[in-house]
Formats: sequence, structure tokens, C-alpha cells
Amino acid sequence: MELRVNEVNASDEICIRTQFSDYRFRVIHPRQCKGLLSGGPLGEQQHEAFFAGTLLPANIDAGGLTLLETGRRAVFLIVGNGLQKLTTSIITEITLAETQGDECETLSDIRVRRAL
Repeated sequence: MELRVNEVNASDEICIRTQFSDYRFRVIHPRQCKGLLSGGPLGEQQHEAFFAGTLLPANIDAGGLTLLETGRRAVFLIVGNGLQKLTTSIITEITLAETQGDECETLSDIRVRRAL
């Protein structure tokens, strides 16, 4: 599965399950890949962050700067006192909630719903 962060809507929430953690990224500005990130070592508190792309597990092949994809590790730049880099473990599942309050659903469910 893959998802282009710059093609979702503002306020959509991307749920990212990795080998070791779950993350939520609520998109604020899709074109800038900017949103609020929580989960993993960040806990439940949301942090302003930029999605900066993905890496293969061996750190040798950078994916597209807007493409979130299973089998890769996501890289986020967290805004605070300067920028801090957060690199996830390998992504195993990506789901999307298109409006606030929706539960994250699989991308295949969304594609079927959009096709109807």
C-alpha cells in the first residue's frame, strides 16, 4: 500500500502501523506535507511535524518526498526547539480517516467507497 501525503485533504488523519509502534498524522497542509504527529515515542500528545519521505530498511534508497509506503520507514521532522528527526520502524499498514472523528480504515476500503 502507498499514499501520497500531498494528495489527501486537510484534516484527514493517516494512521501508520509499524513493526513496533502506531502513529497518527493529522494533515494540516497537504502540499507542505505538514500535520500533527502523535504515537510511538511521542505518546498521545500531538506535535507539529513535516513528513519528509521514506527510506528502505537498509537506509540506501530514499522514496519520494510525499510517498508513504508499506515496507519502508517514514521520516518526520518535528517542530519545536529546532527540528528533530523521527524515523519509524518498518511500516506494516497505512490507513486513512477522511474526516475528524472517523476511524482509520484501510486504503482499499476507501478506494472501493470512492469508486461507488
